[in-house]
Formats: sequence, structure tokens, C-alpha cells
Amino acid sequence: MIVAQLSDIHANGSSEALERLDAVLAWLRPLAPDAIIVSGDIAEDGEAKSYAGVAERLRALKAPVQVVPGNVDDHALLRRVFGAEHDWGDEGPLNSVRDAGPLRLIGLDVTVPGEHHGDATPVLEWLEQQLLEDGPPALLFQHQHPFGCGIGNKDRNMCRNGAGLAEVIGAAPTVVLGLTCGHVHRPLFTSFAGLPATMAPSVARSNKLRLDGKDTERVDPPGLMIHHWEDGYLVSHVVMVS
Repeated sequence: MIVAQLSDIHANGSSEALERLDAVLAWLRPLAPDAIIVSGDIAEDGEAKSYAGVAERLRALKAPVQVVPGNVDDHALLRRVFGAEHDWGDEGPLNSVRDAGPLRLIGLDVTVPGEHHGDATPVLEWLEQQLLEDGPPALLFQHQHPFGCGIGNKDRNMCRNGAGLAEVIGAAPTVVLGLTCGHVHRPLFTSFAGLPATMAPSVARSNKLRLDGKDTERVDPPGLMIHHWEDGYLVSHVVMVS
């Protein structure tokens, strides 16, 4: 099974933003993914046409699409454009769960209104219930990262109460394969709650890798992450699209 993860598209009404998305999707199309997850920051201008433009392109791949909001997303517009593909009501967090063949994909809305950081606290009870149900192994995805990435200004806006999230994951009867997110505009691999944790590259302009006060002037191209489930193993691939 192939799960394609896109993140941080940042559609803003410009042709440039959609051209980057088109390039990423052109690379992805021959793989014919079984599911597409989008880990937030779909649009940044609060315009319905930006969300609709992204949705139209994603749906053209003929795979189920599952999204979570990012810190710049408009929740009302997400409900309007993507609500038919999710079990969202008229209010509350935009969480989602979908059994996609041999995997359960669980999207967590950890956004905080008006803030760039996230907070896992409001979704913990809901997540605990999802992980109590019988079902296939689960892959969790959200926008803000609940683990340090080493980039100081990004870690100031990470997802708070990572300890609570880790506790729920660790106590779950359901097998959790790992957690993946976006937000930092850089791919990375680490561990969280004793499990693999990943971050997808951004479709929008990447951020510099600034560690220990050092960085590079080079800017990475847009990209995506491919999660491949086969014979009981999940392998995640980073793809950069020039």
C-alpha cells in the first residue's frame, strides 16, 4: 500500500504556489497512491478558491484524500471544501480517521486558534477512543511537531503536551506504527513515544536547516513523503522534486 504525504502547500492565489504543487503531483501520478494525506497549511490567504484549487488537483489522482489543518488554515473553508471526505460536524476539531486497506490513518487537529504553536491536549480523549477500537495498525499525522527538531525558532512553535500524546500512544491497544507531521518545511526522521516519527518536506519554499547557529544559503526544492506498507513493515521515502 502506498500513502502519499504532502504538507505545507501554502496556496496563496499565485500561480507559483500551484505550479509547485503541480510539479509534485506530476511526479506522484505514476505511483497511483492508495491514499493521500495532507499535514496542514494548505492555503494561507483565506480564500475559498485557493482551497478549491488544491482540492481539485488532489482529487484528480483518484485516491482518498485526508487532511488536517495547519496554523495558517481557515477551518471554515476546510470544512466547506473537504467536509464531504471527512466526518466533520459544524464545529469542533477537524480530526479524522479512515481505514485505508491494511492501515488506519488518523489525522489530529492540534492547531490553536490565532497561534502558530499546536497543543495535543484537546484531542487526547478522542485519540484514545480511536486507538481502543479494533482495527488495522495506525499511522498518525498532524501539523505541528510534538518533538524537538533542533531549529530554535520552529521549536518555539511546536505542538505542546507531547508528553500527554506519547502517553496515549504508549497505552493504546491498537498498534501505532508511527507519527508524521509538517510545519517546519523540512524532512526529518526521529523517534516519538518510542516509535518512528517523520516530517514531510514542504510543497512551498523550504526553510533553511539552521543548527547550532549555522546554516546554508541553499534552498531545497519542493517535495513529498511516500509511506509504503508491505509485509508488516512501513518504510518512508523522501522525494524532492526540482
